[in-house]
Amino acid sequence: MLAALAAAATATPPALAAYPGQNGRILYQVDRTATKGNLYLRAPGGGAVRGVHAAPGATGAAFSPQGRRIAFAAAGDLWIMQADGADRRRLTTTRAPEAEPTWSPAGDQLAFATGRRGHRAIFRIGAAGATPVALAAKPSDDHSPAWSAQGRIAFVRHTRASDEIYAVDVPTGALTRLTRNRTDEAAPTWSPDGSRLAFTRATGAATDLYVMNADGHRVRRLTRGRAVSAPSWSPDGRRIAFAMRVRGRDQLFVVRPDGQRLAPVTRSRSGPAQPDWEPTGFDPVVAAAGDVACEPSDPAWNGGLGTAGRCHQLATSNVLLGMDLSGVLVLGDVQYDDGTLPKFLAGFDPTWGRLRSLLHPVPGNHDYRVPGAAGYFDYFNGVGQFAGPAGRRDQGYYSFDIGAWHIVALNSECSEPPSHPTVADCAPGSAQEQWLRADLATHPTACTLAFWHHPLASSGINAGNAAVDALYQALYDYNVDILLTGHDHAYERFAPLAPGLVPDPARGIRQFVVGTGGKSLQGAQIAAVGSEVRGAAYGVLRLTLHPGSYDWSFVPAAGAQLADAGTSPCH
Repeated sequence: MLAALAAAATATPPALAAYPGQNGRILYQVDRTATKGNLYLRAPGGGAVRGVHAAPGATGAAFSPQGRRIAFAAAGDLWIMQADGADRRRLTTTRAPEAEPTWSPAGDQLAFATGRRGHRAIFRIGAAGATPVALAAKPSDDHSPAWSAQGRIAFVRHTRASDEIYAVDVPTGALTRLTRNRTDEAAPTWSPDGSRLAFTRATGAATDLYVMNADGHRVRRLTRGRAVSAPSWSPDGRRIAFAMRVRGRDQLFVVRPDGQRLAPVTRSRSGPAQPDWEPTGFDPVVAAAGDVACEPSDPAWNGGLGTAGRCHQLATSNVLLGMDLSGVLVLGDVQYDDGTLPKFLAGFDPTWGRLRSLLHPVPGNHDYRVPGAAGYFDYFNGVGQFAGPAGRRDQGYYSFDIGAWHIVALNSECSEPPSHPTVADCAPGSAQEQWLRADLATHPTACTLAFWHHPLASSGINAGNAAVDALYQALYDYNVDILLTGHDHAYERFAPLAPGLVPDPARGIRQFVVGTGGKSLQGAQIAAVGSEVRGAAYGVLRLTLHPGSYDWSFVPAAGAQLADAGTSPCH
């Protein structure tokens, strides 16, 4: 596929947006023939250079607000990938050339320029893809959009006299002209707090770097007699990176917003260009849900789009694609009605599989309707592979760390031994229970999360699930904070509970049931002990994992309505 991509047809330097964070590395593209379009990362103070393979001809690469994704243009279309180059996907497929992506503050949309030079317009589109929406009425060769933290998009508009900078308020559509000059201006880029804009202005034979306030006032010139392009603010707002021609070759430089302390970043023969500064320092965010994908033979499949009541795996995956995530916890029953590999490839892979590198799964009872959950393990580990991202085939449990948190993935199929007699037991002294205790003993982190498929209790299926009592006891003994489950096709949040479903606000584990991944929804049947919130809506649970606490919120899919959010310290 990559060999078929051609260079994007644009010569305009991109505009970028900065969002608050800590300063990470600088992303840029090179102009060497053999590697044209490849992207590179390096620290602003120099040091090792790391390549991030995007696509031949990649231009205008821009970090998402928390630095976990990169958008770029190639072959006339927009693309998104993880910051390490994984999960690359095409966002647009129109005939018109598209370029210059810029992220919304929430990371759920992008604005971009489309059309040939002289006839360009600015549109915005959801990060999961959708029908693009025009940004401003009556475009006059509009290009170089940059989205601010306050929800304004600055862009360049060609007027009769010159190229000038405008800004549009996205919620209201109000348009403001920020510059009025007879010389061309280009590449506006917002400071992280949205209070200032850096841009370039043609001054005779040179193009210099300028800074102005967000209202267009207090214009300050930072360079003189240079050939400057593509400025990009540092996430802390204290420096601006840009490309500048020196001795006939572009190099990257940084300078303070007052024009002081100009310093080189590169001394390269490869023509580094179009820098963007990586924002870092954010606590990780994970999302979770189970009971996900219908199979094509389901009467509600509807070409993969589902119906009003079923098969919403595409809608919930679109929610995931609008987030800056460090991981996705898949809470079992990944593929219905039995998880054969062909069904995985037809149902789950085109939807949730778009985030393949972020997925951490556990198996559910429908996955085990294939002996040994063969399709499940073939999909996540590789066909015939004994071990991999889903753990060993004879276990289905494993652990990993995200940020300061330890995460434990467990196999709860002991809840249905008559249907699956070969699944490892969860009883006291069982192999899984002993492994769990040993794992928790060797990972004494302040905050720990566990997840499996069958709930300890729920208001939709059973008041209590004795089959997982020993595992829950082990979690309690080692001060685990959160348990995520599925199986019941609803969302339910419980108060912190000790074993035996005893309320324990000091040491109890808070269980979330999140069986809302797309297959179908179920209503409440009983009043489970400790239940605090319950609802039936498609969506995912979003968790921000701070070093000593966590925030949660249920994020509904498009058209769904269910609100629940809060924060809690770890034990």
